[in-house]
Amino acid sequence: MAIKVNRRAKIGLAVVMLALGYVACRQIPDGTLGGGSGGDEEKYADHVLKARDAFERQPRGIADVEEAASHYEQALAIRTDDYETLWLAARTSAWLGEYGADKALRERHVKQGITYANTALKLDDKRVEARFFHGVLSGLLGDLDNSYGMDAVKQIESRMTALIDEGADFANAGPQRVYGVLLLRAPGPPTSIGSLRNARKQLEAAVEKHPDWPENQLYLAEWEFAWGQDRGNPEFKTRARERLEKSLLGPDARPPAGIGHEWQVWQQKARKLLADHS
Repeated sequence: MAIKVNRRAKIGLAVVMLALGYVACRQIPDGTLGGGSGGDEEKYADHVLKARDAFERQPRGIADVEEAASHYEQALAIRTDDYETLWLAARTSAWLGEYGADKALRERHVKQGITYANTALKLDDKRVEARFFHGVLSGLLGDLDNSYGMDAVKQIESRMTALIDEGADFANAGPQRVYGVLLLRAPGPPTSIGSLRNARKQLEAAVEKHPDWPENQLYLAEWEFAWGQDRGNPEFKTRARERLEKSLLGPDARPPAGIGHEWQVWQQKARKLLADHS
């Protein structure tokens, strides 16, 4: 049975994977927040409300999400037993880990987000949200610090394949997109699990599930360029160019509702793909 969950999780996460130039193999942090349900309930509720409002401003920008992260941090200093707040805080940290401008701050947010996700998983390790964002955040940490890379791959593969097997439909085919990008960009065996054939299956599934989500089209186009180059088949490069024009760069291309900064980043990536394969 397919699992349907909150579509407000719409956030442009692909996990920028992974240089995998391992110097050492470090484990993704497994720490959780202390505390519990004690504290000022009125202040807690106020911070949570302000955090949600800041994240949902349209179109979303970095300053809005940084404001949301600050309120979540203050809320979770008061109590740490609310799964919903914890996964929303992890989502906010993941957004900043992918789209933030400063690498040091991105890493801080990612590590903080992993702690939030770990705490949520301690409360409920069956729900989709915390499992998904734990995988995403692990990948982001592996990208920011390659010493975590090997364990990051394991975490992404474990989290996303489990969600895919369960039929979880989350974050606009997020599990397929994230796992597909990992398979597309990671080295192949024996170094890692990279596979263009397997990446195709996941990225095409993401587009089939949510064709109107531009990020899915972006990464399928990246795969088409890679496959066309690997096979010496210009037909796939033509498909990729047409896909990017239709979904991201053409006169009729429009961002989904509420998407601001992410759209600009996706368009930049699309232009770079075209330039790299001109």
